[in-house]
Amino acid sequence: MGFYSQIHLDIQAETTCQQNATLSTSEASGKAGWSSGVHLESLANFAHELRTPVQVLLGYLDILRGERVDAASTLAELANRTIIERMNANVQELAQTVENVLEFALAEATVETVPEEEIELTEFFDELDEVLKASTRYRNLTVRFDLVRAPPKIVMRRRALRSIVLNLASNAIKFTNDGEVVIGASVCDDPRTLFVEVRDTGVGINDDLLSSVFEPMVQLSQSSIRRHRGLGLGLAVVQRNVKGLGGRLLVESEPGVGSCFKVAIPYSVSAH
Repeated sequence: MGFYSQIHLDIQAETTCQQNATLSTSEASGKAGWSSGVHLESLANFAHELRTPVQVLLGYLDILRGERVDAASTLAELANRTIIERMNANVQELAQTVENVLEFALAEATVETVPEEEIELTEFFDELDEVLKASTRYRNLTVRFDLVRAPPKIVMRRRALRSIVLNLASNAIKFTNDGEVVIGASVCDDPRTLFVEVRDTGVGINDDLLSSVFEPMVQLSQSSIRRHRGLGLGLAVVQRNVKGLGGRLLVESEPGVGSCFKVAIPYSVSAH
């Protein structure tokens, strides 16, 4: 039985178990000791302190990027635009790292408390496209979206969904030197399930390492740490958000060919 077929059977049972799972997690966290809680709180405070100046930087960069550059621009103006775009890519990456640290520190506390809202999927993915363009602008890499089977609107926790898709796409881009990253979305009506798939033509993952890719603060190898930046939190945050939304997550990969991350999440529709 395929992944999506299994999800179709399991998704309702998964949703029913969420409250018990959350309670068990809270009890386990309490038993972990006062020190662990303090460390996570300190981590969250640290991320909060970084968040504001990073957002200010992004705001100023948006202003600078809005200045027109055309064929009549001087070489100096074109060089400045290149610098600005590279700065923007790095600050966008820093912003995502800060968000991941914050979400990791507050994972259990935030997913269940954020209300659901109506999401227009075309607008949602257009916004992500703008963010992802910053990291692919100077690379031989194409990011494209396959949304033919996606519905116009769904009701879900926007921030959690955004974090899932953005982290999966960013991770795919990070480990793909050339080729493409494809982000797809489709739905099943009974039960209502949103399927998101992110596949790439990147380096791939060895079978013996697949079980560790969702562990926090883990990079696949020392060579990965030197070559690719990041704290190793993105996929851990993805897994927590998927579970928090009552969904399921699967990864398939072949070294030298690429990887495919598949997510299935229950959604609802607006009553209006």
